[in-house]
Amino acid sequence: MNKYIAPDSGVRYEPPKQGLERRRSCTDIPCCFIFLIFILLFVVLSIFAFQEGDPKQLLHPTDSQGNLCGSGKFPDRPYVYFFDWTKCIKSFNFASNMLKGRPFVCPTTQVCVQQCPSQSAYYQFNNYQTYRVCTYDVTMNNTNNVQLVRDGKCAPYVLASKPLFGRCIPETLENVVNDFIQVPNNNNVSQNLTDSNGEVLTRTKLEQGVKYLVDLLNLKQVGAFLVEDLTTSWKYILIALAFAAIISFVWIVVMRWLAKPVVWLGILLFIFMLAIVTGLAFYEFDQLRKKNDNQIITEFKFVADANYYRSLPITWLVLGIILSILLIISILVFLALLKRLRIALAILKEASKAVGYNFFSLFWPFIPFLLQIGIFVYWAVVAIYLSTAGKPIYRIVYNETLANTTNVQLGEICDPKKWNNTNGSNGQCVFWEYGYDPQVDLDNILNGTGTHFKSFIIFVNEHQWLPQVFSVFMLFWLTAFVIGFSQLVLAGIYARYYWDRERFGVPCSSLLASLFRALIFHLGTIAFGALVIAIVKLIRGILEYIEEKIKDKTGTIARCLFCCCRCCLFCLEKFLKFLNRNAYIITAIYGTGFFTSARRAFHLIVSNPLRLLVIDKVCDFLIFLGKLCVTAGIGILAFFFFTHRIAQAEKYVPELHYYFVPLLLIIIGTYIIATCFFSVYSMAVDTLFICAIQDIQLHESNKDHQLMMPKGLKKVFRVQDK
Repeated sequence: MNKYIAPDSGVRYEPPKQGLERRRSCTDIPCCFIFLIFILLFVVLSIFAFQEGDPKQLLHPTDSQGNLCGSGKFPDRPYVYFFDWTKCIKSFNFASNMLKGRPFVCPTTQVCVQQCPSQSAYYQFNNYQTYRVCTYDVTMNNTNNVQLVRDGKCAPYVLASKPLFGRCIPETLENVVNDFIQVPNNNNVSQNLTDSNGEVLTRTKLEQGVKYLVDLLNLKQVGAFLVEDLTTSWKYILIALAFAAIISFVWIVVMRWLAKPVVWLGILLFIFMLAIVTGLAFYEFDQLRKKNDNQIITEFKFVADANYYRSLPITWLVLGIILSILLIISILVFLALLKRLRIALAILKEASKAVGYNFFSLFWPFIPFLLQIGIFVYWAVVAIYLSTAGKPIYRIVYNETLANTTNVQLGEICDPKKWNNTNGSNGQCVFWEYGYDPQVDLDNILNGTGTHFKSFIIFVNEHQWLPQVFSVFMLFWLTAFVIGFSQLVLAGIYARYYWDRERFGVPCSSLLASLFRALIFHLGTIAFGALVIAIVKLIRGILEYIEEKIKDKTGTIARCLFCCCRCCLFCLEKFLKFLNRNAYIITAIYGTGFFTSARRAFHLIVSNPLRLLVIDKVCDFLIFLGKLCVTAGIGILAFFFFTHRIAQAEKYVPELHYYFVPLLLIIIGTYIIATCFFSVYSMAVDTLFICAIQDIQLHESNKDHQLMMPKGLKKVFRVQDK
């Protein structure tokens, strides 16, 4: 028999062993070329981002002209000082679409200074000359302070300030007792200060002006604490992740010889650890309840400090109830699937033999894992540079405390070199952000920079959303490609184990042969399957972005439709990932293209739904439990360590603001590492399942075909040789 006709499909295929041994040809070549072209475009975009972007914009504040304080022209001036904080009062009450991510812009002159003023001063007092803050063109020889203030060259008043994330924030907010802000005059008598409009400067006005920036910087302070915690605990995180990798590797190695005992141990450990966490939650609840005089619900408020929620009894009570429900559901599910678990354990035992057929496959997950890390890091760097690429953009602003003029349109693009404020308005042309905008005249701002990318810059200037979307799309495509590549290589190993037993025991041969076939012949097929996943992910991302932007303007029906669309796209993505996985297995066996492999994989799934649910999915669930056991075990140990509950390690525990930061990273990292290692067994189970279904169909359509199925799988599928 040379050919095999799939039942109910009318499609002719080769026998699996012949498909493995025949000389292959490249599949889906057009998609491979398209993939390479997109990678080349991404490289071009990266070069553009590296040349035009400047990550320092995220670290340093800017003055009114767009200069970076502490870098560029002013490396010795790290702080920015605001001339008149009162102009910031409701000065930018814009619609969200006009803000464009710029949460704080104040229509007052801002300059870079070497240090924040240590004392308060007023331009009519003698001490003003010493502490005054002026624009860069004012020298110490300019002593006509009244004229300088009138011309807007110097700040009318100077307040003792302290630096906060590069901004000089007035200390007066904390020190002043009375409502009026006063400083000693020339006769050492306290006198009220006035702002640039001649109005008395009060603490209320100052607080209102600073409020918007302080709220923003408070969020940055939380971020600074998180970064500090990461800096302090990164060694412990790496140690925990290394320990997680060792445990995962040992787990799957032991499964090679003790598959059934290890799986049963995983089930029992999962239930045991879930019970421990549940008991721990109720224990914490009981201890906190006693400290609060048996009060369960105390005063509740939303704060950024996670330790506050940890100190509430209601937090642990809710967590304990949720974990109890999960524990009960888990026990009931295991009891209901007890018979099915025995079948799944049998195929897992055979999968462990397939893994042992090429022991080097256990080390294979390191390669795609490192590739994905490299892709994400490279994309993150490009995204940072891309987000900071652009030229200074200036917009018209005005102070709402004064009467507005109809001749000035708020938020319009302006050129500070051409701006003329002689029309009676109180508007100013201030720096807004670095970026691109169709209204910006690039010829006036390029000034010889970016000449190699001028046409590209013009394109980005007109379609500024496109680079970000393309960058995200390439992240989705590249990560899906690496996953598909890993799956195809592993599928080739286990397909040869099933159909070609003569090669059993040859070290590393199957891994190298499968890797060679994937690299030389099937990159286009992998790129095709990854492209489908990337498109669906991109559509999901765009839909979620649109929903976020218009959620305040939509009604209940619209929100419901958005929710349904997101749910449908999520289910579609999961199904396509499952279909791709099985299509790659067919490609590994027969060497067919993506469409042919996907069509045949879909036929196998549809024609064997019960077997798929009972055998394949139950096995995946047991493998998932193994990942959870490793993750939960490392997570519990990390929790006890960072909360000072391990006496022997007490002196090694670092002092952290938020201990949940390293804990969360350890849990997420452990799960990712465990997934990489356990993916070997997952692909072994899926490949053996597809091969077994193919073997059964061949046996049913041709009496002369001898089943290649091992004895263990014959019992699982309940088949006998005719």
